[in-house]
Amino acid sequence: MSVLSARQIEDDMSAFLRQIYHKYLPLKIGRPSRILPQLAAADPDDFAVCAVMVSGRAHTAGECEKNFTLQSISKPFVYGMALQDHGEAFVRERVGVEPTGDAFNSMIQHDQVSEGRFNPMVNVGAVTTTSLIKGETPTARIGRLQRMFSRYVGHPVGFDAEVLNSRRRLDNQNRAIGYLMMSEGHLSADVEATVELYAHQCSVSVTCRDLAFMAATLANGGIHPLTGVRAVSSQYVCHLLSIMFSSGLYDYSGQWAYRVGIPAKSGLAGAILAVVPGQMGLAAYSPLLGRRHKTVRGVRALEEISNTYRCHSFCRPQRGLCSTISRSSTDVADIEPVFQAIHAQYRGVDHGEIYVSEPGLRYVDRRQFAICAVTTEGQSVAAGDADADFLIQSVSKLMTYGLALEDHGRDEVLKRVGVEPTGDAYNAVIKVQTASKRPHNPMVNAGGLAVASLIKGKGPAQRLNRVLAAYQRYTGRPAHLDTAAFLSERAGNDRNWAIAYLLRNFGMIEGDIGQAMDLYLQQCSVIVNSRDLAVMGATLANGGINPLTGRRALKGEYARDLLTVMHTCGMYDFAGEWACKVGIPAKSGVSGCIVGVVPGRMGIAVYSPPLDRRGNSLRGIKVFEELSRRLHLHIFQL
Repeated sequence: MSVLSARQIEDDMSAFLRQIYHKYLPLKIGRPSRILPQLAAADPDDFAVCAVMVSGRAHTAGECEKNFTLQSISKPFVYGMALQDHGEAFVRERVGVEPTGDAFNSMIQHDQVSEGRFNPMVNVGAVTTTSLIKGETPTARIGRLQRMFSRYVGHPVGFDAEVLNSRRRLDNQNRAIGYLMMSEGHLSADVEATVELYAHQCSVSVTCRDLAFMAATLANGGIHPLTGVRAVSSQYVCHLLSIMFSSGLYDYSGQWAYRVGIPAKSGLAGAILAVVPGQMGLAAYSPLLGRRHKTVRGVRALEEISNTYRCHSFCRPQRGLCSTISRSSTDVADIEPVFQAIHAQYRGVDHGEIYVSEPGLRYVDRRQFAICAVTTEGQSVAAGDADADFLIQSVSKLMTYGLALEDHGRDEVLKRVGVEPTGDAYNAVIKVQTASKRPHNPMVNAGGLAVASLIKGKGPAQRLNRVLAAYQRYTGRPAHLDTAAFLSERAGNDRNWAIAYLLRNFGMIEGDIGQAMDLYLQQCSVIVNSRDLAVMGATLANGGINPLTGRRALKGEYARDLLTVMHTCGMYDFAGEWACKVGIPAKSGVSGCIVGVVPGRMGIAVYSPPLDRRGNSLRGIKVFEELSRRLHLHIFQL
């Protein structure tokens, strides 16, 4: 289906929501949450779907005026209030933004707290966030929260007294979380007062229509579409949307981003809220929850809306891009001074470690530094050492994942490799999904190995040639293997062997495990330069078609999949921070390269060998942050 105009969507939406309502109303899968008696008593036949456009026009189907409580849907809105109370830097010191891949109520380890590997959508981060809300007395803080939610909804809201009293009596786990975070030095207020305030935010009473207006307010840059009242500063909207996109559905966030592709937040009452930036807010309510504590009808309804109207963040035309990045012939001339200025600004940054598989094998000049971009029209701009060669390393995982998708299809690949972000390092050994035993995503080494084992071919030589041919389609020139680098990686490869044998133990790798390992190391040992990576990025930005050759490198439907996984998982345990600060899909490699994609516009590559403690290029991260700020590249920036 082609992309519809906002007017066409508005005219069509009411009838479509009624169609969805009648389609999914007979669905009886799941049961109401048992965490509170009031939630357990919900009517399983209740079902509502609502959409509110940024124009303020509302479309409803089902019981859209039925009241329920916000529960965890309150979290992103309270996080926005904390940002406004203290500023981003202060809040980020106390609450991380990294996806965890865990359930909403998971406890947390000491190292996760000290390293900030949690986020405000899980209870640990949410309770900490609530403690940051300002107010001279507990009553004043409750009043501030109530008024904040009223601004989002567009009318005064109240609390469900029965739900509130049940939370006070039964919410011992969040009380335990409060004392844990106090012991770690992260709580900013008295534990009992914080738990009481958290109980209030979860007990706010709303309707499905109210939720859709809350979502539409975020879609409208923080301004309620009917009242015109600002609910949150525009500078924080993209932060909220980024965290909702990567973490809003907990251990289903990656699947949601992959299949639906819009920022969302769910709650145990059976509601779900989603945002199509610049266009509309969506909400659904049905108390029947599936095994991941998500509303079954609601998830299916919003997925169908997203697919029908092409709402996925990497399908629809991108908004918020700098006016200088247009399709005119002056694009490169306009942005080249920005590249040169940023290159000069960070040329002197020289700290960080250099990755070498074997000392003396390959000389790496730590001073080399390049920034390069290629547009979807084939124009290019570069600053610095754009022709310097280096190994592609983990950026290769993108191309082999795309090849595996074309070889087997999305559903078959998902049986072996998930799409959930974990917040873990690239070389984490034992992080596999508990039930399925598959690696969480294809960007970590475990997932990369599993994907390499899926590449079709009659033998190892043919499989390698297919990978190299795929590289050539992306870059437009022949790809060459650094044999010495491959042999060196092969000799010092115990950690990846440990991963491979665990995957074999779980049945995630079949066939010759040695051949799968060799192909994985070979794909990482291909020689590229910054221009190559920028063309790769531009190919993905162009829906899988190389803008220099006009040749298709990847089917368009899979280009969307690659961009989604890049956005949620491509920077490993820095993925959440990257999503907030930079806000474009990206993938890094330990050679010091980062490739980023501005969908529909261009690919950007940065090369600088010195790495931070996470294995990402130090200068590369700074450059992308500055480019995103100057050129307004963030995908959720309106």
